[in-house]
Amino acid sequence: MTETEVDRDKLEAFLKIIGGQVAAGFNCALSSLGDQLGLYKALKAIGPATSEELADHTGLHERWLREWLRHQACVRQVDYVDGRFGLTPEAGIVLAEEGHPFFFASGFGAVTATYPAIPKLPNAFRTGLGLSYDDHGPACACGIERMSGYMQREELVPKLLPELPGIVDRLEDGATVADVGCGSGTALITMAKAFPNSSFIGYDTSRHAIERATANVASAGLANVRVVDPTDEPMPTQPTFDLVSTFDVVHDTTHPAELLHAIRQALKDDGAWLCADIRSFPTFEQNLAEHPMAALLYGFSVTVCMSASLSTPDGAGLGTLGFNEEVARRMSADAGFSHFETLEYGNAINSFYDIRP
Repeated sequence: MTETEVDRDKLEAFLKIIGGQVAAGFNCALSSLGDQLGLYKALKAIGPATSEELADHTGLHERWLREWLRHQACVRQVDYVDGRFGLTPEAGIVLAEEGHPFFFASGFGAVTATYPAIPKLPNAFRTGLGLSYDDHGPACACGIERMSGYMQREELVPKLLPELPGIVDRLEDGATVADVGCGSGTALITMAKAFPNSSFIGYDTSRHAIERATANVASAGLANVRVVDPTDEPMPTQPTFDLVSTFDVVHDTTHPAELLHAIRQALKDDGAWLCADIRSFPTFEQNLAEHPMAALLYGFSVTVCMSASLSTPDGAGLGTLGFNEEVARRMSADAGFSHFETLEYGNAINSFYDIRP
């Protein structure tokens, strides 16, 4: 086949693929809107409904709801039968049941929060310099908070921490804990509530994250937690902490090797570093062939994670899938850690490591 010859069937098939991807872009925006307005929760609550019935239930404008429902039916997120729109039990969990581990409507908002960054990315491609988390504004941090919140609120204390030998006993007796890259403080607050005899400090370089975490700590009424910017109050250079945690932080940071060294310095010789990071394979070829969420994660990488890691001229640029287990083992050893264990606890997104001096 010459360069000018085109297979019409393949051309039409590829156009269909691209049309689906463009539709997915609209869907993120419209589904995020539905999540914000509580439309999925309303449909779950009232069952299959007409647009008029949904308007009566929500107080929203019927014509706008009708068009939104039609769109949602076309993308197969909402069922349409005999003039009524509804959610299957499975769709109700994923789209409306925020306390369920399979809830993922928050993902739509996390994607749309990156849209304002798109006009800035051509310059990043030209200069190599990415955007910090604060460059995205507060919406990006809020979207990520909702996506990661279930594990940190519901499973961190009862399921994950018990996999770290000796740590729960120390937390109950009174330990000193740091959550590095604490974001909105969800994990920090969950642990502080569960272990009132221990003291907790959260570190984050994002102004938006610090403001939100500080407000969340105050709202929780906790006296054993504080949140700081390491630029103003660096991590201690002497062994201080019984436990250090990082949740999806290392791949984002501009200087991961320096971060690991700082954690090693601040950790007691009998302490533990609980590291959670994105589950991935050592090579792109494996991610391409075997990782079911590779497209989603590479998308986040270009718009958020790798961008943040390249937000200084000498940034490492690991990327969302760049701190896989093989890299984590090597970098931990280089930083002075001698024990590395992959925990049995895990989920579709993350791997969890027990790393010790």
